[in-house]
Amino acid sequence: MNRVHERLAKLEQAAPDELRKTDSELPAAAVMLLGSTAHDSVGILIDDRNAEQAMSGVINNTYYEGRIRIISIWEAMGQMES
Repeated sequence: MNRVHERLAKLEQAAPDELRKTDSELPAAAVMLLGSTAHDSVGILIDDRNAEQAMSGVINNTYYEGRIRIISIWEAMGQMES
């Protein structure tokens, strides 16, 4: 995991300790919410574009595509303001 973090830091051109750390269990929590409630879909607001892309990549082309939405917090705030 450290190597991945270091490569990501190089890609982002940032110090490794400055990178955002996102809980990788958020999609699993979303799946549990879908299974335990009557909701048709759930969303995850996120402020980490790398994690957003990774989570979207995992969810795409699965049963959960369209049911679990990964949303940039900045896009959501922009929608709420307009």
